[in-house]
Amino acid sequence: MKVNADRLWDMHLQVAALTDPASPFTRRSFTPQYREMRTWLRETLIGLGLPVTVDAAGNLLGTYPGTGDRYIAVGSHTDTVPCGGRFDGVSGVLAFVEAFRCMQEAGFSPVKSIVGIDFLAEEPSEFRLSCIGSRLATGNFTDEMMNLEHRQTKKSLRDALAEWGGDPTKLFPGRSLFADGKFDGFLELHIEQGPILESRNLDVGLVEGICSVTRYDFTVLGRADHAGNTPMNMRSDAVVASARVIDAISRIAGDNLSKGPYFTATVGKVDVSPNGTNIIAEKVDFSLDIRSQDNALVDASLEAIFRVAEETAEQTGTQINTTRISRSQPAMSDPALLAVLEKVAGELDLSHTRMLSGAGHDAAYVSKIMPMAMIFIPCRDGRSHTASEFSSREQLEKGANLLLHSLAALSA
Repeated sequence: MKVNADRLWDMHLQVAALTDPASPFTRRSFTPQYREMRTWLRETLIGLGLPVTVDAAGNLLGTYPGTGDRYIAVGSHTDTVPCGGRFDGVSGVLAFVEAFRCMQEAGFSPVKSIVGIDFLAEEPSEFRLSCIGSRLATGNFTDEMMNLEHRQTKKSLRDALAEWGGDPTKLFPGRSLFADGKFDGFLELHIEQGPILESRNLDVGLVEGICSVTRYDFTVLGRADHAGNTPMNMRSDAVVASARVIDAISRIAGDNLSKGPYFTATVGKVDVSPNGTNIIAEKVDFSLDIRSQDNALVDASLEAIFRVAEETAEQTGTQINTTRISRSQPAMSDPALLAVLEKVAGELDLSHTRMLSGAGHDAAYVSKIMPMAMIFIPCRDGRSHTASEFSSREQLEKGANLLLHSLAALSA
C-alpha cells in the first residue's frame, strides 16, 4: 500500500477554499466555514461507504470496520487559528482519509476497527478554551467550562455543543466516551510547527511527549482620563501596568532557559478599552499561555508573575485580577507505539528522530485514556499559525505513508 500523493494534495487544496474569504486561511470553530468543512468531511467518508457519527462531545467520527471487537483511533482537527494556514490539524485528518482510501483499494481488512476522529475546536476558541472535543470526550473538563460564554454570541459552550450535534446530557467530568478498555492506541499526524526537522533535513519526527498548557486571563483596571490634561504622576493607566507585567512574563520565561525543562510563556491576545488615541486606558485584558514539560516550574513561574502583578498594581494605582482558564499535565507517548512508528519508519527508509512537542494537541487528552503517539512532518521555516504555513506534497506523502503502514500494523 502507498498513499496517492496527488490525491492527498488535491484534498488540501479543496479544504483550503473553505475559509473566511476576508482572511485566508481562517476556519474558526463554530463558524459557517467550519460547518462547511464538517459537511465536506462527512460526505467524503460516507462516499467511501464508511459509517459516520457525531459523539456527545461534538467530534465527528468515521470508522473503517474490522473483524474484531477492538479499536485503534487516529485523528486531529480541522479548525484553525485566525489566518492559521492550510496544514495545521487538517493534514492529520486528510491523512487518515487517504489511508482509508488506500486500505479500501488494497482490499485490506483489519482485525481492529480504525476510528478516524475530527476533534471539535482544538484551537483556542471564542470560549477561551482549546481542545474542546478531546477534553469533553475523555472527561477532562469541569462543569464551569460548560458554562463558558462565546465572546461574540454569548451562548454557553453547553448550548453551542448541542447546536453542533453533541449531547451535553451525556458528558460528565471524569467519564470517557470511548468504550472502556477496547481502544488499543491513538495516532495523530501533525505538522511540526517548529524548525527542528527542516533544519536537520529529516523526513519525520516521532513525538515522545507533549508539554502541558496553562492559560490565565489577566484583567487590568485603571481609569479613563484625558491624555493631554492628566499629569503623568496622577494617572491610573491600565496599559502601562499591563506592559510592565507582560515584560516581566517574558523576562521570567527567559530566565527559565538555563533550568533545563522546556518552558515558554506567551501573551498573544491583548484588548484595550476604550482604545482611543487620546484616552488613558481604563481596562486591558490579556491572555497568558505557558507551555512546559515540568509543571513544578510552571507553578514557580506563576508565583513570580503574580508577585510582579501585585507590585505593579500598587505602583501604578491599578487593580490586576487573574483567572485561571485551563491547566493540563504533560503527556508522554506510549513506548510500544513509538517502537512501531520507529520500525515502520525504518522499513519505509524515512529519516527520523524522537522529539518533544511544545505545542498542545488533542493527543495529550487522549493519552489519559489510551496509549498515544504522534508523527510530525516538517513545515517550511518551522512556521505555523500563519497564512504562510507550508508543507510540501512530498513531506505530506512521507508522513501519510508512515501513518498508513503504522495503522495497518497496529490494526492487523
